[in-house]
Amino acid sequence: MLIAAGKTGYMSSVKNTNLPVDQWVAGGIPITMMMNMEKRNGEMKPVIKKALVELDGKPFQYFASQRDKWATETSYVFPGPIQYFGPAEVCDQPTKTLTLEKQ
Repeated sequence: MLIAAGKTGYMSSVKNTNLPVDQWVAGGIPITMMMNMEKRNGEMKPVIKKALVELDGKPFQYFASQRDKWATETSYVFPGPIQYFGPAEVCDQPTKTLTLEKQ
């Protein structure tokens, strides 16, 4: 696979981020594997397909249930920067989205 300037194109990935960090799996994905051919301005072009919000998914349903409250109240969580080392109770926390999806 060759991309512009003769370079290969990979995007890094981490799987199993809803599990403890020692069970995460790091890897790489060829960018071409994420591309689809779509007609743009009359020509077929390689593009990365849009990923829309799943309106029936648990994360959006939770947002929708809290929307009116959040419109009038200050109610947020600031977890601070991502921690890659330290105690498990600080470092092994999945994102709020992953937590909601897992429920």
